[in-house]
Amino acid sequence: MSAPKQKARKNEPIEPKWHDLLSNGELLQMAIRDPLTGLLNRRAFDEELRWIWKQAKDHPFSIGLLVVDIDHFKAVNDSYGHVVGDQVLKECAALAQASVRESDVVCRYYGGDELVVILPWADEAETRRIANRMIESFRAAVLCKDTYELRATISVGASTMLAGPGHSAETFLIQADRALYRAKQTGRNKLCFADEVLPLPESGAAGLAAAPAGLAKPKRTVLVVDDDEALCRLFARMIARAGFEVLTAQTAAAAVAIAEGERGMVDVALVDLHIGPDNGLELLKQLRTIDESTIGIVITGQATLEDAVTSLQQGAYDFVQKPVAPAQLSATLERAAKYRRLVLENKRYQAHLEDMVREKNTALSRALDQATDSYQFTLEAMADMLDTREKRTGAHSKRVARMAVVLARKMGASLEEIEFIGTGALLHDIGKVGIPDAILLKEGPLTAAEREVMKTHPHLGYNIIKAGPGLEPASEIVLAHQERYDGTGYPRGLKGEEICLGARIFAVVDTYDAIRSDRPYSKGRSPAEALAEIVRNSGTQFDPAVVDILKTCQADIEDVGQWPPP
Repeated sequence: MSAPKQKARKNEPIEPKWHDLLSNGELLQMAIRDPLTGLLNRRAFDEELRWIWKQAKDHPFSIGLLVVDIDHFKAVNDSYGHVVGDQVLKECAALAQASVRESDVVCRYYGGDELVVILPWADEAETRRIANRMIESFRAAVLCKDTYELRATISVGASTMLAGPGHSAETFLIQADRALYRAKQTGRNKLCFADEVLPLPESGAAGLAAAPAGLAKPKRTVLVVDDDEALCRLFARMIARAGFEVLTAQTAAAAVAIAEGERGMVDVALVDLHIGPDNGLELLKQLRTIDESTIGIVITGQATLEDAVTSLQQGAYDFVQKPVAPAQLSATLERAAKYRRLVLENKRYQAHLEDMVREKNTALSRALDQATDSYQFTLEAMADMLDTREKRTGAHSKRVARMAVVLARKMGASLEEIEFIGTGALLHDIGKVGIPDAILLKEGPLTAAEREVMKTHPHLGYNIIKAGPGLEPASEIVLAHQERYDGTGYPRGLKGEEICLGARIFAVVDTYDAIRSDRPYSKGRSPAEALAEIVRNSGTQFDPAVVDILKTCQADIEDVGQWPPP
């Protein structure tokens, strides 16, 4: 992929790195696009950021970066389900895309609820304008209008940078990401810039040590807490030389105030074991309640083995004895800051892994639903073909299947039993595909020989479907659907509860439908007549228990049958 042939000019869109590959078709789109939102995915984002960064170095211009998080999105998934969550994500992606300029690049980050926006040719003012426009757009929007009418807000972390020596695309992203963390920690529904500092206490017990001239703004912050003001200044100078931003406090209360104001931005807390009347370990606990990612290091001039063990047991990352050499302190802080970064990355990975697993499960559920729908369509199509072949009207097979499900549910059958009872009723006559038309469609009475051929259809149907996946229980209903409760039916002459429940239920609903439906040779009769006929044959043709249930739910049967008035 070649760089642009002419020098980039201000406000001119930066041609995406993927542009030359778009002609390669759908496979490439699947590789670089998020399937849910249609935005670029994490892989494409990394490439785009590096590509735009290179252009900005070759032809210097400022870049803005937004990391956007949908506030409380997990609560949407938990309350409304992942289908609604997916719809919210799609609508939020569209809102974000509509809030930026045509030249900007919007991506879905890690497949979760975070979006990242690259803003070429955007200084801090332009970046702030776009971010605030996006925040206002979300505040005004109503999501899932046709169903739940949800509202959503976003937290935005922002950074702007001029590509050049001492900077990198990776640190650029880290800055914006940390700003997002700060926006979330300080109340959400807001914009935070990487270089913004919240007001500090006016007690005079806290100070900000300046970094040496010539260094880029520090990206790691250490809070030093010691009741000795001279030691605070000494530690501040030592730590600042190591490239850290330093905040100091001489009381536990001042340290808590700083942590509240700098929520999410303190990497390491270097705390004296005894701060006047206060206990350093208790202070570390307080600081972790404010920001659990802050790494605590205990420092003391009167170290004992017991103090060291107690400090580590109560969650301190390390234990340092005064006086401490600058190199030792710098190495300790570097390890602690690196550890914090790894902890945050791991938490982010776990959170987004959960989202990705949830997304994959949703996709799998959709695929299974589609397969189930296709399977059900096939079964119903087979039943419709049989009904059509026999010149039946009114979808007899599907109707008796619905009626059988009603009775099975009323009789306390399990969900699995209800499913195969419905399938067995739907396919009860599948064996008639093997009956010659001359017999099946004969208008007059059948001869004895023809009746024997007709009686083979339960066995034929059983043999057709018994080998189908999940159809074995339904095949037993197909085989037994012509049995009678008194044992005079066929093909096996089963009696009473020797007949499976599904076949006993089918016998009742099949007869009820036959009485209620219009036939070429008879007009459909009333619900009262249909029930009376079935009650009259209770104990002979029908199971009395099934007949009793029919009496209690005849209104439900009429609802699903939808026969025309007699």
